[in-house]
Amino acid sequence: MRAGVTFAIAGASVLMVAGCGGGRLSHDDYVSRADAVCSAYQNKVALLTHARTYDEVIAYTDKTLPLYMAALDKLRALRPPSSDEPAVRRWLAADDRVATEIGRLRDAAMRHDPAATNDASAEMQAAGLAGTRAADALGLQSCAAP
Repeated sequence: MRAGVTFAIAGASVLMVAGCGGGRLSHDDYVSRADAVCSAYQNKVALLTHARTYDEVIAYTDKTLPLYMAALDKLRALRPPSSDEPAVRRWLAADDRVATEIGRLRDAAMRHDPAATNDASAEMQAAGLAGTRAADALGLQSCAAP
């Protein structure tokens, strides 16, 4: 009997832990948590020097892309209110395009291809602008910072 009670308590504890954070966030909570993720990312990349040569571009993208992808994973783990979901999808889709272009930029720099480097950089900036606008439309501050 005592083992059954212990099992029931342990089971209830697991359900309570699994339920924590499992629901949708309010709009304000989503904005607050998303902005915290973006701020943390921005603080990490602010320490990196901006690239001017192909080797610097490669080093910069090698450091930036994993940080960017980790931030995107954290943002995807947040559950926005259903009313915000279409806007969040648009925002994260733009950020996915930024990640793709960071990879293209790195590949172009590896080839020492100035046209492809410029093209990837321009596409990355365009996707970043789309992401900034989508984040701003959601009411995000840090995530909407250029």
